[in-house]
Amino acid sequence: MTHDLAMHAAGDPPQSRAAASEAVAAAILLAQELRWQGRPDAACDAVLAAYPLAADPETVYSAALFIKQTRREARAFELCEDALSRGIRAPRLLALHGSLAQALGQFECARESLLAAWREGVDLNEWQVLPALAHLQRYVDASHPDREILLRALQSPELLPRTRAALAFALGKFYDDVGNHVSAVAAWREAHALALSAGPWDRAKWVLDVEIARGAVSPAQDRKRLPFVPVLVVGVPRSGTTLLADRLGRHPEAVNRGELPILAYLAEQLRATPGDTVRLHAARLLAAAHLRQDDAPQGWYIDKNPFNLLALETARALWPEAKVIWCRRQRHATALSLWTQSFAHPDYGFTHHFDDIARVLDDCDALLTFASEKWGAAMHVVDYEALVEAPETTLAQVGDFLGLPHAADQPSRQTAIATASLWQARQPIHRHSVERWMVYAPLIPELGRI
Repeated sequence: MTHDLAMHAAGDPPQSRAAASEAVAAAILLAQELRWQGRPDAACDAVLAAYPLAADPETVYSAALFIKQTRREARAFELCEDALSRGIRAPRLLALHGSLAQALGQFECARESLLAAWREGVDLNEWQVLPALAHLQRYVDASHPDREILLRALQSPELLPRTRAALAFALGKFYDDVGNHVSAVAAWREAHALALSAGPWDRAKWVLDVEIARGAVSPAQDRKRLPFVPVLVVGVPRSGTTLLADRLGRHPEAVNRGELPILAYLAEQLRATPGDTVRLHAARLLAAAHLRQDDAPQGWYIDKNPFNLLALETARALWPEAKVIWCRRQRHATALSLWTQSFAHPDYGFTHHFDDIARVLDDCDALLTFASEKWGAAMHVVDYEALVEAPETTLAQVGDFLGLPHAADQPSRQTAIATASLWQARQPIHRHSVERWMVYAPLIPELGRI
């Protein structure tokens, strides 16, 4: 390997398994603090320095999983590759390797490891390796073996409802890809019934969050301009946020950080202590550190957490230099895309009912109007339809808005995409999904009433 693990290639004999495990566990405790400070590379270094070359599978798994959670997927993937090349195999390690390959866009490698993890008995309730198969390609053959794999897995009595729901969503995608729309709708309806067994969406919390999002936040004092531009890409999920952020992140002077949780966390903390200027200043520095991090500096950093639309007043108080791009998509198309997608986080529980989807869409439209008045020229709206119909023109307009120097579109960097759009975002921009909802309107009456 080429990274810090080379230091273990010679010298002292390998540590015992127990000592290795304890060393990695201790390193992770230190690394958690470094990660919180916005220093993910240093956090990874701390873990890797404790990782022995002759580690057992569980030690490798613990180290690689932490590094993945630190959003350094390429380094975690390298660690897994090294272990597998030396014959260190375990079902969970194979599942993690496949998940990392998937996020990094190495879809053939991902398929191989995900299937290997399944065959070697990985716990499907812990690692949903079979639903992940559906997100590695667009199916064109109705007889593809994945169909039988998903159908057989759905019959397993050991699976939790949420796992069976994920399998049913994946089966629905399979049928949708091959044009069997009736079967797709049936699979999706089964998926929602299974998912709802975990409990209903907390609509009251959403209503409160939207109300709080309109509350003013006093700006931090003595705000020196940051040496970079924070860029928030927000919008209803499935409105093109991943696609746009990926394309912007290909610019040589911009970095796409994916979906960061820090702004939402700080917004909640600051609401608990309104008017605390010391805490507000500390929050400004911490939020900037999580954007900047400790890799090579660039001029624009992108946070594409779509629900940062609930924390824009906090962002405005922290960063006078920040810019917001609000992604917007045709209402029915957005609703269908939300309803046909599997989401693990409870905040996405609204996707199980079209009435709840309509409520979120209405509230987000109102928040867009509110935010436009507050941000003025520092906000730019991108319509999904414009992005797929005229990508070069739309991206040039976004670049002008951000002040990005004009540059030719670059190949996608080896950056990870962890959202449901991980396959689509890596394909050439197309308009396949623009009018897809019209095909399903006769089969899903609720969609027509959205």
